[in-house]
Amino acid sequence: MKRIRIQSLKNQAVIADKCDVAERYFDRLRGLIGRRTLQPGEAMLFPRCNDIHMWFMSVPLDVVFLREEKGGGAPVYRVTSIREGIRPWRPLPVRDGRADVTLELPMGSVQRCGIEEGDRLCSS
Repeated sequence: MKRIRIQSLKNQAVIADKCDVAERYFDRLRGLIGRRTLQPGEAMLFPRCNDIHMWFMSVPLDVVFLREEKGGGAPVYRVTSIREGIRPWRPLPVRDGRADVTLELPMGSVQRCGIEEGDRLCSS
């Protein structure tokens, strides 16, 4: 699985320096299921995704929904919405129809990094 780094363009905060990109079917299906912990700096990015479920999950998450901005160079994403502290086994999906990318982070990452709706993030 490809690994990237996600950084805020607003304050240069490193949001995740160990972000796995779930591009293949099995990687997307499994996601973070089976993980007992998720450390600060770890994350998972789901391209072509605007909703998640929490079934079979063991860790609470902060979820940042993104829209990729087209252009040359490294991908840049605009934050469309944020959901903090989503608990495992939440019965309903979490969705943002404006997004086309979903970033799953350890709970508390949004506050720690100062992420807000409208911010721009880049990957490398």
